Amino acid sequence: MVQIREMKISDYDEAYLLWESVPGMGLNTLDNSQTGIAKLLQKNPGLCFVAIVDKKIVGTILGVTDGRKGYLYHVAVSKNYQGQHISKQLIELVKQKLKIQGIQKIGVFIMNDNQNGKDFWKHQGFAKRKDIEYFDLNL
Repeated sequence: MVQIREMKISDYDEAYLLWESVPGMGLNTLDNSQTGIAKLLQKNPGLCFVAIVDKKIVGTILGVTDGRKGYLYHVAVSKNYQGQHISKQLIELVKQKLKIQGIQKIGVFIMNDNQNGKDFWKHQGFAKRKDIEYFDLNL
């Protein structure tokens, strides 16, 4: 049975191992250090969750908001637990929490070469925008 609870920074090591196991995660593009994730958790209380089976983290989702729009990061489910709708449960939970905050739109970032990720998000009802490209700058 899957238990879903809010993510704590003490979950970081186990969550990071899960993220490393998921092809296309793109961990090098953001600050995914323990300090970086701690900041994210602190600034987005009640939006980041882990899915647990037998005391082991098998899924994660990091929900964030800038106050206008929500974003989903690190939606990951262990290969052994994929196909059991764990990601759908995590996504729906964060969608509900964002709606409570008045957020009406959610975005996700997908690596260009992650076709499985693109297919997954399309299956979840997300549509690719054709009117923008994303640029960033390391500070």
